[in-house]
Amino acid sequence: MVLHMLALILISSCLVCYLAYRYYGSFLSRKCKLNDSIPTPAVEKEDGVDYSPTRASVLFGHHFSSIAGAGPIVGPILAAMYFGWGPTWIWILIGAILVGGVHDFGSTLMSVRNGGKSIADTMRGLVGEGAGKLFMLFVILALVYVIIVFLDLTANTFAKQPAVATASGWFILVAVIFGFLMRSKAFSLGKLALIFFPLTFAGLAVGHYFPMIEMGKDFWVYATLAYCFVAAVLPVGLLLQPRDFLSAGFLYAILGLGLVGMLIADETIQLPAFTGWESDKLGMLMPFLFITVACGACSGFHSIVSSGTTSKQIQKESDVRRISYGGMLVEGVLAVFAMGCVAVLTVGEREAGGTPVGIFAAGAAKFFNSLGVPTSLGAEFAMLAISTFLLTTLDTCTRLTRFLIEELFNWHNEASRYLGTLLALLLPALLIFQQFPGVDGSLQPAWKAIWPLFGATNQLLAALALLTFVVFLKASKVSYGFALFPAIVMIVMPMTALAIMVQKFGVATLMGGTASAMIILGFFLMVTSWRALVNEGEKSVQSEIR
Repeated sequence: MVLHMLALILISSCLVCYLAYRYYGSFLSRKCKLNDSIPTPAVEKEDGVDYSPTRASVLFGHHFSSIAGAGPIVGPILAAMYFGWGPTWIWILIGAILVGGVHDFGSTLMSVRNGGKSIADTMRGLVGEGAGKLFMLFVILALVYVIIVFLDLTANTFAKQPAVATASGWFILVAVIFGFLMRSKAFSLGKLALIFFPLTFAGLAVGHYFPMIEMGKDFWVYATLAYCFVAAVLPVGLLLQPRDFLSAGFLYAILGLGLVGMLIADETIQLPAFTGWESDKLGMLMPFLFITVACGACSGFHSIVSSGTTSKQIQKESDVRRISYGGMLVEGVLAVFAMGCVAVLTVGEREAGGTPVGIFAAGAAKFFNSLGVPTSLGAEFAMLAISTFLLTTLDTCTRLTRFLIEELFNWHNEASRYLGTLLALLLPALLIFQQFPGVDGSLQPAWKAIWPLFGATNQLLAALALLTFVVFLKASKVSYGFALFPAIVMIVMPMTALAIMVQKFGVATLMGGTASAMIILGFFLMVTSWRALVNEGEKSVQSEIR
């Protein structure tokens, strides 16, 4: 009975997300008047490097791989462990459908109708020059932080698991060949997919049976930085698009095999549905459940991707619904599956897994094992999928940071592509080896020292993007209630979390001082956005009187 309950959770989640895409997605399209007769920036500014009109099936793979990373895996697993799978599941579905989906949809649409500009540049045009530049600096720092985090995670994974490093290298090589053939247009996408999807999965066997020699973490840090630079300056059709299209295959395989495995595996749910209103590890359920789940329900980082690389490849406006709203819903399904992976593990198995990524691999391997896949190979497959998403997010973040640097300094030439990318990687290259005192006073890597702040600042970014969307709708004379509700939710939760951190750590500490600065920044940008919203309303009234 419990086994069927676990499978029912995932199946019902898929059904609910499908219905949301069909009906609420249609509502969003009608409300925002998506019009395929309006040329998109990808069509108007096509340059073969950053602006490139792309079919939805290919662009979906890039968009999803970029927004996913380890976010929809780490957050839901931690939330389920500390608050129970019940509230975690409920928030994933409600958040993905009504909050995160609207956030991603709106961020992409605003950028598509603003020449492919970033969410920060869009805010600058709608709210004001000063607020826009401040927001842009905030976004650049957030991206640098994400690069540092994922750079450390990737280097650690490759250093400890040579099989995953080997398979990742194989995957990149296959993606480049796939990209060359796709750009040549000598073969149809369907024929290429039939050949290259199996070749991609063959990398798992290559890594398993022919792992490269172990290399230290420092080596992988430098190698990954070099990869990020090259990948971020190459034309999107050569590596970014084909790699992400193929990496989406890992997702489909994980969800497909995992669902079938859930149906036939002899596993029981080991986690309680609800553990209480407060966790010793994370704090009160409200707001920290919402902060912890993050990407599985809503993430401010998505607005940067949506208004960065994705908006520059949208072929027609109707694709905004398919790629951005649909991508958030699929990420919600992945988050539910990640929650199921930790739910079937005993306390001892969770401790053996160590990190949330290790826990996910251990749980997924159990489901794969019921289909005859050896546990070790199943765990490697799950780890390879995650490392693929990490690499995707890394080089996408590098390209996005370069876009923002170009907008900030108004650079628009060939040299800025290389100089901007170099500047985007300079700070992560310096900070990745630095250590700072953490919450307990011990020295930790830079990103770990301020990790508790990341969730709150990421959600604050989502709130600011949603506020910008509300102003955009008001300026476009579209009723904005459907966007105002998620904006309010995303304002209250991170601001409450930041206030709790200030109270807990004190203003004089690294954590408390940074949290205080985020509160001030948030209030300033929210007040500025509200004034712009009121001004748009006054303009509408005056135009009606005239």
